[in-house]
Amino acid sequence: MRRGRRAAAVVAAGCGLAMLATASCAVPPAPPLSPRALPTAPATPTATPTTAPTAPGAPSPSLEPPSPSPPAAAPSEPASESGPAEPVGDGKATAADGPLLEAVRRGTDAAVPDDDAVIVINRGPQGTGELAWMPDDRSYCLAVVREDRADTSCKPLPSSWARIGIRLVTAGRMVSARTVFFAIADGGHGPYGYKGTATAAPGPGMGPVHDATAVFASGRTLSLLTYERPVAVSTPGDQYICSADNAICFPALDAYGG
Repeated sequence: MRRGRRAAAVVAAGCGLAMLATASCAVPPAPPLSPRALPTAPATPTATPTTAPTAPGAPSPSLEPPSPSPPAAAPSEPASESGPAEPVGDGKATAADGPLLEAVRRGTDAAVPDDDAVIVINRGPQGTGELAWMPDDRSYCLAVVREDRADTSCKPLPSSWARIGIRLVTAGRMVSARTVFFAIADGGHGPYGYKGTATAAPGPGMGPVHDATAVFASGRTLSLLTYERPVAVSTPGDQYICSADNAICFPALDAYGG
């Protein structure tokens, strides 16, 4: 026993000297931990979108992005407050104009006003004539009657004056190989007739100028004119239509709006 203890002490003393000299007797390192033994940080829960509870029977809320709102509509022009025009003087309908009025009402789907608001521009022979009415100062209706049959058109007026004193000149009605022109001019200057640098007489086949006056409640007046020419017939000279005081003149065969 004594020899064993002495040998162990010697070995221990020798190992201590060796550690001081070479550190060869150091305690071996501990083995690495296995992956299962390594401590792990707790996982951070991710936030999930929540929706409000839906009532029974209600549709599920849509997850689609809202559709863009439509562009705002342009403000519309306010309605005219002028009221309808009324005929003045010879433009007023009489009992003799009954066949013309009847033909107009029978041959159009447009709303024809009462007789006192219809402006008779021309009373021709054998059931012919031209009548008009203006629901307000921005629109008109023209009825051309031939052989007891009416051709009616209703249109808005141009927003601006085409020439000094001229609001509209249109050549839209063709009846029996003749074109019926219609013009609206500033009132108070009639009657109207042909004038020009070459001749004051109408050209070949040109019909006379008929005019009537209409007045609005404000007191403003307009002259409504009709005249016609043969289709595909040239007219020599400068054909102008002018008012009696020459304040308003315009080329008879031009068209301005309508």
